Amino acid sequence: MTIRMKSGMRNGFHWKRSLVLPLALAMSVFAYGCGSGSGSGSATDGKEPAPSGQGQTVSEKDEKAELTLWMTQTGTLKAGQKPGEWVKEDLVPEWNKLYPNIKINVEIIPFDGINEKITTAIASGTAPNLLFDTPVRTLAYAQMGALATLNDVIPAPDLEQIKKNPDVMKMVSVGGNIVTMPYSATVSALILNKSLWKEAGAEHLLPKDEYRTWTPDEFKAALKAVANKDKGVYGMTLFALNEQGDQLYNNTMVAFGAKLFNDDYSKYTAGDSPAAEQALAFYNSLAAEGLVHPHPETISAVNALDYWKQRKNGMIVAGTSHADLVKNGLKDGSVTGPHEYMYVNYPSPTKGRSALKMEFGFGVVFKNKDALKEKWAKKFLYWSQTQNQIYSEATKAFNPFGNAPGWTKDDPELQFLFKLTTKAKDWPVVDPGWGIKGYPEMRAAMFPEMQRMFIKEATPKQTIDNISKKFNDIIKKYNK
Repeated sequence: MTIRMKSGMRNGFHWKRSLVLPLALAMSVFAYGCGSGSGSGSATDGKEPAPSGQGQTVSEKDEKAELTLWMTQTGTLKAGQKPGEWVKEDLVPEWNKLYPNIKINVEIIPFDGINEKITTAIASGTAPNLLFDTPVRTLAYAQMGALATLNDVIPAPDLEQIKKNPDVMKMVSVGGNIVTMPYSATVSALILNKSLWKEAGAEHLLPKDEYRTWTPDEFKAALKAVANKDKGVYGMTLFALNEQGDQLYNNTMVAFGAKLFNDDYSKYTAGDSPAAEQALAFYNSLAAEGLVHPHPETISAVNALDYWKQRKNGMIVAGTSHADLVKNGLKDGSVTGPHEYMYVNYPSPTKGRSALKMEFGFGVVFKNKDALKEKWAKKFLYWSQTQNQIYSEATKAFNPFGNAPGWTKDDPELQFLFKLTTKAKDWPVVDPGWGIKGYPEMRAAMFPEMQRMFIKEATPKQTIDNISKKFNDIIKKYNK
């Protein structure tokens, strides 16, 4: 379906509004459908774009407010910019051209200890007005009753489409209410430095089929080809220092054939499948055979990223923003070259198939006793994802309501990553479990068990059994 809109000039950007619902998302089980609300970012006949579905009244032009926005270290818009700085340097100035009386104070917060910082702020009544972060953490804050609902700022046609899709609702809502802005879809996989394999004469070991899948044996053979203990170079870096390590293992368990949760989230089911044990045994073997950095129990996801930038490992878990990280890093010296990046899938015993990690939602508004601040926080959050291109370009997020991602057109690797979304109808999709009340506790309970496995205090079978018991105890605690 093609939606033809007018074109216009907005905030220095030329917006050509001939929007085609991306085939990838249209075919996906996650696709919302053809929404016609203002979430599509449609033109407004030359008028000033409204920051919400309701538009701006004359009285609102006289309103004044000062908001605080906490931003994670996510996304870059231009070379030399540190992750997250685009909000203060680029996004907020565009907003203030339209709404000079609504000030936005931006604070970038590190990922280390992020959950503790925010939960402490909630408990003390010092939470910010806005938080730019993913539902992997923010849905838990909604479960605590700390987040404002966003139903009133989302146009009715868009809201209808979202509520029709239970898979999306799991990621953006609590109790049937939207609590995270849904105009953002991301897909992640593994990203590797093809240059290392070329230099080793082993490029032929990398995935060659259309969707770049590989079996565990093919994956292991590729790691062996570049691992060089004497030079401190390994095919991959495993990590289990904190909860940031769970994504790698969860995604692979699903790729091996496990299902993490039952449909109503009343049980963690990965331990019921031999596939989960097989996935953990596979990673355990990589450590035992010296194909990854030693002592994964002492390594974090941040360490793994640093190794990758330094050519000390071949691949890491990554999303679309990692492409810019390489491009910009090669220019400013933070990435060591040569570095030719390539996206690939998680290893899977089923040839030609893997698991798809696709996530929806970004950004929340905290409840505030000041109704004016809460109102403008919602308007800013909605505007940031629907009325300009800065958010999409900085975070490399897809708009599920139909904006073709123009930032992919010059990069075949980003085009490939977008193409992966077409497999959501055929491949298993990782269920993140964000809607579980005790989800943060579950994440924190997993990594000590992974550490025990890597220091040989537990077998893979014991590890998944221990994780299952902990997870299900947490679920039961919150379901009493």
